[in-house]
Amino acid sequence: MTRREVPEAALRRRLLDRVEASHRHERQFTTVRREPREWSARSSTALSSVIALAPGARLVLDPACNHVELVVLAGGVLVDDRQLACGDALVAGALRCAEAHPTEGARVYLRQSRVDAPIVRGLMVHTQDDAGWDDFCPGVRIRELWNGGERRSVLVRMRPGASVVAHAHPLEEECMMLDGEAFIGDTLLRSGEFQLAPPGSRHGGITTDVGALFFVHGSLDPSAYA
Repeated sequence: MTRREVPEAALRRRLLDRVEASHRHERQFTTVRREPREWSARSSTALSSVIALAPGARLVLDPACNHVELVVLAGGVLVDDRQLACGDALVAGALRCAEAHPTEGARVYLRQSRVDAPIVRGLMVHTQDDAGWDDFCPGVRIRELWNGGERRSVLVRMRPGASVVAHAHPLEEECMMLDGEAFIGDTLLRSGEFQLAPPGSRHGGITTDVGALFFVHGSLDPSAYA
């Protein structure tokens, strides 16, 4: 074995060890890719789904749930007399049904749960509006949709090149990528994809080259990101 072969073999071993360590860390998270077009993922507190609706189709919501969070990914829907277009987000108490646009149909992200103190008046926002967003860290802004005390639901907008430091999750955290893409640790999450982080887990830093917009439900303790 020559001197040149020794460092190359050692480098290869170090790279393989790093890949294995990354794999061990990332497999603690449940990641749902954007294919197939429809899927469901259940956490300890909610059922999250992406649902494709044919033009004019009606989606009957679970009457046992008193808290609904919905984002229109494509097309449009009518939800209890509220017209939502692509990019609109709705947070409300118990809802009866959603009806897809009569010609375009719709594709929606839907999170249904039960909370101890359901909201009385719903909140509807457009994800591209600038009003109501707060600075979180350089290049990152958040828009609060719901605050339940130890848990919150927010929209997160990251500019191209922005980053969020590595952070721990004392509670489950659900992340649904709505637009763009970002690396969450070593996992690339693209538009239409979802990740569930278990309690006690730790995410690596979040980075994006192209910008990202995503929905997050979790503890979101600001001190964890300092």
